[in-house]
Order: sequence, then structure tokens, then C-alpha cells
Amino acid sequence: MESDIQSLLNEVEEIIDHGTKIPMTGKVLVDDAVLFELLDRVRASLPEEITNAQWVLKERQRILDEAQAEAQKLMDQGKTYIDKMAMENEVVKQAQEYGENIVIQAQTFAREVKTGAVQYADEMLQHVEQSLYDTLQSLRKNREELKSLVREERAGKSNSDESE
Repeated sequence: MESDIQSLLNEVEEIIDHGTKIPMTGKVLVDDAVLFELLDRVRASLPEEITNAQWVLKERQRILDEAQAEAQKLMDQGKTYIDKMAMENEVVKQAQEYGENIVIQAQTFAREVKTGAVQYADEMLQHVEQSLYDTLQSLRKNREELKSLVREERAGKSNSDESE
């Protein structure tokens, strides 16, 4: 993806470099339709990371919802089992312990799934953040190069104006 954006930015740079220069203004005429088409292609390249981040967030929520449903199911099973065992006086204590263990297991499972989902989401978002940072750095570098070209061109025109 980064190389796609880089190549698109290189195309923008080439269009500007090969554009018709307007004398004494330091400006360049370029075909705006071509630039707009390239910008659309850049935009089309960027949403993949954003889509991935949105998918990670949805996946995280789905995992959390499943964990909560599983925990509720386990708790319901535990309560049902406790109620059943409570009817038999001699095993009431065992039923309570078993039910409590189920609840503890369900809570532990839910915590582990939630922690895993949060870590996974964080890793994906970190990757997205790094990709966006790298792209931003590349854009800044290209802008600096363009500004440098403009300064050089102005300096060249100033020297030629002074010669006249």
C-alpha cells in the first residue's frame, strides 16, 4: 500500500515537473483532471488501513459479546445446576461449590477473551498508526522536495532577472 501511494505521489511530482511554466510567476500549469484522478487513487489506497481498523473494532466487540453470552450461559447453567442440587438436601453444598466454580470459570474466561481482544485490537491499531505515520512522513518529505524545487526555481529566476 505504501509503495502504491508513493508511486502515485511520484506521478503528481512528475506532472508538476513537466507542467508548463508561467514566466515570471514561478507557477506551473497542470491538468487538474489528471491531478484529481491521482488524488482519488491515493484516497482509494488509504481506506484499506482505516477499513482494517474498523474491522478490528467490530471483531473486538463481537468477541466481547460472544464471551459475555458464553459467560451468561455458563452462569445460567450453574444456577440451574445449583437449583437442581438444592432440592437434594445432602448434596446442596456440592452444588453450591460447583456453581461457584462455574461462575468463576465463566468470569475468568470472559476476562481472558476481553484481554485478548483488547490486545489484538491494540496491535492492529498500532499497525494502522505506523502505516499512517509512514505515509505522513513520506507526504511531508515530498512536500519539502516540492518547496525546495520552487525555491531553487525562484532563486534561478532571481539570478537571471539580476543579470538582465
